[in-house]
Amino acid sequence: MKKINHVKLISMLVILLAVPFALASCSNDDEAPKPNPVTISFDDLNGEYTGKASVSQGTVNGETAVTFSAKKNLISYSEFPMKEIIYSVISDPAKASQALTAIGKVKYDLDYTAVLYQYKKEIELNLLPKELTVQVPVDGINKKVIITFTASKKGLFTKQNTQNMNFELLASKITVEGTAVNPFNPIKYNFQMLKK
Repeated sequence: MKKINHVKLISMLVILLAVPFALASCSNDDEAPKPNPVTISFDDLNGEYTGKASVSQGTVNGETAVTFSAKKNLISYSEFPMKEIIYSVISDPAKASQALTAIGKVKYDLDYTAVLYQYKKEIELNLLPKELTVQVPVDGINKKVIITFTASKKGLFTKQNTQNMNFELLASKITVEGTAVNPFNPIKYNFQMLKK
């Protein structure tokens, strides 16, 4: 009988000594830092962006460095990529290069509306492109060139480790002094931009 009481007593003592250690290891888990969830808002869209624009026309593909700023539903290019547009208007490469130099930096503003998807951590951009009008010197005479842009698909802004804005524009039609350039392959601009 004494032996059984000693076994019970030792078992109870071991259990009582083990309980504080078990509770101490669990309490440390509650104090572990939790990662901050990524939040996204419309204000995140505002800022300066830099990146590459993939430009394709027919079977010809290229890439060019691009920068723009975004603020209050407006994307503003201080220098829109014009090479493919000018080369579509002027077939002679030497004259097209001269015209490209002569027109200099072309500004373009692109309106958009935005829809926030908090659960996806992204903002969808509904692009509202406008026509771009440029005076282009053709054979020594400035001609009015109008480029019609369309949105190929909706744009997207994401915020994870970096903040990215991606969208496509299509130069679907070009007119020179009211006459459509023909033949003309539409020019697709795919902008993959990173917020600075």
